[in-house]
Amino acid sequence: MDRITRKSLKEDKFAAEVTHSVEYLAEHRRQTMLYGGVGAAVLVVVLGGYLYWQHRKSGAHEALANALASYRAIITDEDRPGRITFRSEAAKNAKALGDFEGVAKSYGRMQEGQIARYYIGVIQHQMGKLAEAQKTLEQVAAEGKDGIPPLARLALADVYLAQGKGEEARKIYDYLLKNPSDTVPETRAQLAMVRYLRNTKPDEARKMLQDLIKRPGPVAAAASNMLREMGQ
Repeated sequence: MDRITRKSLKEDKFAAEVTHSVEYLAEHRRQTMLYGGVGAAVLVVVLGGYLYWQHRKSGAHEALANALASYRAIITDEDRPGRITFRSEAAKNAKALGDFEGVAKSYGRMQEGQIARYYIGVIQHQMGKLAEAQKTLEQVAAEGKDGIPPLARLALADVYLAQGKGEEARKIYDYLLKNPSDTVPETRAQLAMVRYLRNTKPDEARKMLQDLIKRPGPVAAAASNMLREMGQ
């Protein structure tokens, strides 16, 4: 009886261990399948988001390219195969403005939308809508220090000058000189400042141009031409 009992106990213990092992593996298999399913679902979401973003980016790029094509179109009474043409500056501006407004509306939070808003301000200035141009360019200029915002500040200075706000324009030039960027480097800001000063403070403008002539590259040629235009 003792031997049978010991044998039975051993078998029961073995059975219990086997049962525990099987249950453990089964449970972890369920977890593995669960986690694997979650991982697959996350992957699908990420991949879907990436593809959607790529689709949006492609659409934004194409829309902006079409708007720029309208903006850069030529004005002529002749038909030019393969070229976008307009009969007047007003017609070209109206079409380009509408195109850029479409880009800004559809892709406002993307870089293409920011670029579109910058061009909207530029075209509004060209159309004589100075108050609207000021508002548009001020908004873009406030969106950062690099990329498109510095260009918006430069265009905004032109709008201020057209409104007779010379001091406001000079503040922008001073800011751009102190905060150069890839799109508006220091030399470009200096040339813009010179264009402003040559009618109000010609001596100061000449001094800046004489300094720029010493710089290497295209800026020296531009400064030299401006000095000649000022009669020196």
